[in-house]
Amino acid sequence: MSFYRLESTSNLTEGYSRQFIVNGEDMLLVHSGGLSRLISTACPHDGYPLKKAKLVNGCIQCPKHRICFSLDNGRALGGEAVADVEALSLYDLAEEDGEVGIYI
Repeated sequence: MSFYRLESTSNLTEGYSRQFIVNGEDMLLVHSGGLSRLISTACPHDGYPLKKAKLVNGCIQCPKHRICFSLDNGRALGGEAVADVEALSLYDLAEEDGEVGIYI
């Protein structure tokens, strides 16, 4: 496996969001609530793009239906209304020499 660099850790501040293509897949690197996550760019509920989603307190909110997903575990928040919504796909990030990335 090799380290695929995405971003300098010094740039990962609250509200950071940037789209990447990794191995042909669209992914979104986000940072909120002290958490950095690499996720799919599509909302698991309806496939809507998350690149313009709001990031608040460790959650990402889909702009279409306003479903919030926890960046901690990927689960939809909000009780019964989102009980059947799949969780976000979270990819493991790694850090090397002040850079965050993914092993591929």
